[in-house]
Amino acid sequence: MSFDDLLQENTAALYSGGTISFSAIILALLVSVACSLFIAYIYRTQYQGVLYHQTHATSIVLISLVTTMVIMVISGNIVLSLGMVGALSIVRFRGAIKDPLDIVYLFWAVGIGIANGVAYFSVSITSTVFIGIVLVLVNKNRTTVESKLLVLNCQKSSVDKILSLAQSLPDKVNLRSRSHEGNEAELVFEVISKDHSSSIEKLTNEAGVLKLRLLNYSANN
Repeated sequence: MSFDDLLQENTAALYSGGTISFSAIILALLVSVACSLFIAYIYRTQYQGVLYHQTHATSIVLISLVTTMVIMVISGNIVLSLGMVGALSIVRFRGAIKDPLDIVYLFWAVGIGIANGVAYFSVSITSTVFIGIVLVLVNKNRTTVESKLLVLNCQKSSVDKILSLAQSLPDKVNLRSRSHEGNEAELVFEVISKDHSSSIEKLTNEAGVLKLRLLNYSANN
């Protein structure tokens, strides 16, 4: 028996939902591993968060494999499908996912597992490569405009001049916080610009400025 015949036989077994051979199970799991490793690689190279977690990349691979296994078990069997829906409805999954893209990667892994569980290998492989290319292109063409926080400590008598200067700057400067303590005041601005150096220089040279700090509060910058 040739490799093509073996591949067609295993694919038919997975698709029909009948008795699945050991080779068909291994084939589906191997394709899921390959696709999920590619997803994990895209996640690592295109990650824009504050701290990269290797456990999330590992979970992408495991979710794809577990989903493939579940789909192989319930495919073609209505009783098992209803039982699986009932069992999963009891379980509550809770996790602190701060970045919306992390959810997309997990859903991507689940979709790959579903496709491979019913032997739609062409769909899973093509979709994996296509989505990966789209993610790379989208991140490559991101806008260079960045938002930063500018914390400025100055004399209380200079607050009005500094606020007037901030409004006249070409960059978009929004006052987010204002506090006073004795003769000193603290102003917190949000500065949205491609290059913050000119705005910082003008504010620093203003009379009465005691201290100035530029903070990066967005994980994408």
